[in-house]
Order: sequence, then structure tokens, then C-alpha cells
Amino acid sequence: MKVATSGALGSYVFTCQEIPNLMFHKCTCFNGLFRLAKVCSLPALSRFLICILLQMPLVWSADHIRLANGEWAPYLSEKLPHAGYASHIVTEAFKAVGVEVQYEFYPWARAQELVKAGAIDGSLVWSISAEREKFALFSDPVIVDDEVVFYLRAKPLVWQRVEDLNGLVMGIPLGSKLGVWEAQVKSGAIRRELTIDVHSGFLQLLARRIDFFPLVKSVGLHLLRNKFPPDVAERITYSSIVTERREYRLMLSRQLPRNAELVKRFNEGLAKLQSNGKLAKMEKDYYAGRYDN
Repeated sequence: MKVATSGALGSYVFTCQEIPNLMFHKCTCFNGLFRLAKVCSLPALSRFLICILLQMPLVWSADHIRLANGEWAPYLSEKLPHAGYASHIVTEAFKAVGVEVQYEFYPWARAQELVKAGAIDGSLVWSISAEREKFALFSDPVIVDDEVVFYLRAKPLVWQRVEDLNGLVMGIPLGSKLGVWEAQVKSGAIRRELTIDVHSGFLQLLARRIDFFPLVKSVGLHLLRNKFPPDVAERITYSSIVTERREYRLMLSRQLPRNAELVKRFNEGLAKLQSNGKLAKMEKDYYAGRYDN
């Protein structure tokens, strides 16, 4: 049987496998409303409705997207205004092209598996990797941030290259990649001290158990503002040298055919935010700490 549908992504016809014993003249669909004429039996109708329900996401979800979110303040958090700075950008970019966003919060590993399986439309925000590109489509960058080196003001670092820090102890949170520090750590030139999380890393820095702490600048500054008294936070500063520039993007599942179109629409919405000045205003609010709490 054929069912005609109409939605924001265009009009089209899809075919359900013929249902045995179902006899009818006509089935039409418009904006999610279905009409059936001359249905001969209730069991047959039940099977027909199951078929329709399986196809309904093609109609109702054209302007709605479910995204897995996570805890990474101030970019993402269920507890922050607008669910964090990056979430707000994603929401507004989709809104600019008429798409409503629904966030569901999961641990990071679970979010990635949901995207991989096509059990959710996508997730935010992620860096591109060869492995992820096998199962996901990526948008234009949502946020771009710099990794810098945090250290104690009382114990300043004088350096220009990674090699200049040989002989020192570096803190790194569990699960984080070594990045530009990998060669020095593997050779033993720089000793790595694992920390439970970013907060623990700063505590170790204050206790002088580590000499420096590479970290995304905005994440470090957010934590210092919100987890430490001003007089304690003042004891920590960061280098102007950028060790790595990172781009974080919206990631949508390749398992869902409509996502190719949704990535394009999202990029259009993001461009609109840039051109109308809204993105610049959000960035200003972000550095003023208005997404902190």
C-alpha cells in the first residue's frame, strides 16, 4: 500500500509491505492526520495502524530533533541556564530554521552509543574523529576553544615549546587524551599525574603536587569562578600560549536518513546567528559568566 505524506522536508510517498486481509479503498496523510475508508475488519485495521505508527516519525519529527546532552559546564549542563552555552547556541541555530530541540541527558559513552545505533538523532558537542565519522555526520563548529597551561602565579613557567617543560609534572584528568604532550609523556621527559577530574587537578596544583595543568581555557576559568573562593582562584593563572585549538560540533547519526538534511539546516541556522549578531551577544554573555548558574 502507499501512504502519501507531507512535511517540512517535502512531500513524498512511501510504501508499507502489504498487510494480509486488509481491504480498503484509500489512505491519506496530511500534517499527521490519517483517513481510512472502507476498512473491512478490526484486526486488519489494527495491523494497518501499526504500520502507520512505524512511519509517523517521517511526518511529525521533520521539525523536531532529539539530542543527547551531557555534563560539561559551562558548555553543557542540565543545571545551567539554557542547558549551558553550547546548548543555547544549538537551540537558537535550529530555532532560526524552524526546528525544535529536545535534550535528553546521558553519560558521554552512552550518548555516543545511542547516536551510533540511531536510537537518538544526535548529540552535542563533539570533536571529529575518524572512528566517529563512520557512524555520524558533523556540523560546522559550534564552539572553538583553546587548550592552555594553568600554573601557580608563585611558581611561574617560562616556556615557548613543549620541550621547555621537560622534567616537570603535568596533571591530566582521567580519560583525557594527551594530545601534544603524548611524545614527552611516553618518553618520560614529562611525568604525568592522573587526577579524578578538573577540580581535583586544581587542588593538586594548589598543593604543588603537579607543576602545570593543560586544560581548555574556558572550562578552567568557569571552574575557578564557581568552585574556589576568589582569593584562592587568584593564585592560579594560565599561559598565553595555545597548545591546541579544538573545534566542537553537533554530531548526528548516519542511521537516520533525514539527518543529512538536518545538518544542512543547522549550518544555515548557525550562519544566521553569526550574521545577525546574536552569536556575538551570546559569546559576550558567556565570558561575562552569565551561563555559570
